[in-house]
Amino acid sequence: MTKMVDFSSLPSATPLEGVTAPILARKGLAPAWLDRRRATLDVHFDPDHGAVWCAMRHENSVSWTLPMLRELNALADDVRAQAQAGETPVKFLVGSSQRPGVFNMGGDLGYFLDRVRARDEASLRAYAYACCDAIHNNYHGFDAPVVTIALLEGDALGGGLEAALSCQIIIAERGINLGFPEALFHTFPGMGAYSLLARRLDGARAEKMMLSGRMYKSEEFFDMGLIDILAEKGEGAARAQAYIAEHSKRQKLLVAMGQVRRRVAPLTLQELRDITDIWVDSVMDLAPINLRKMEMLALAQDRLFGQTSTERFK
Repeated sequence: MTKMVDFSSLPSATPLEGVTAPILARKGLAPAWLDRRRATLDVHFDPDHGAVWCAMRHENSVSWTLPMLRELNALADDVRAQAQAGETPVKFLVGSSQRPGVFNMGGDLGYFLDRVRARDEASLRAYAYACCDAIHNNYHGFDAPVVTIALLEGDALGGGLEAALSCQIIIAERGINLGFPEALFHTFPGMGAYSLLARRLDGARAEKMMLSGRMYKSEEFFDMGLIDILAEKGEGAARAQAYIAEHSKRQKLLVAMGQVRRRVAPLTLQELRDITDIWVDSVMDLAPINLRKMEMLALAQDRLFGQTSTERFK
């Protein structure tokens, strides 16, 4: 039986102060667009290695909010535009979280409920397409010579795990929880899970993982080959820094290997959107009992942060 996610075990949702990415200061060599003010992301640049450290703040939610998705996709657009202009100061991009114990818990269930009950299929689909854009951007390195790295220092569920799996390199600390709990609501992770797992494993194991709703430990994902580097607790950021330093001189080789991977296992935006269209139909057709299960977790999220999903998505 699928175990429900216990949001009460998450750290306090008090505002985060003084938490930054491992690179604490810029040295005046960062692209100008990195200085833009962002409400949901904390972005720093390491000019020595051409690494952008992008951390989700999670001040009001531990899930993917529309403002966060917009800022993330805008950042991808900036990296892409710079590469198209012939400038390539960004060589690595590390995605992480500032919330202790949490990477990302996936889609905002409260927002899903709001849209389903309002029969607002168009808004639900627009949200899902924004997620597909983010997954596609990661998988293709923003159509730039950039190596994408997911740094998991805390739990990643549902869409949060999909985002991690879309990166070229995954670094995770021991003991964190990973999985797709969507089967609890009689639906499935619809923003890339099947596509990404089938490419990293195979279709049979992808379906088994998605249908089980089981929570895995990062050690199990490492044994399956889904995690590239397994770090000790509290050492994930240091391992990511070390990986970048060790591979900066052969970064072009990593970029080439990413291109080879995408040639052998191409992933189109249309594939992602076709699958998420099926997900939208599935969610819009959920039975009341399954919507109630979703609501229980959504209420737990709201209590954690003291505001409703509608307020979070303004």
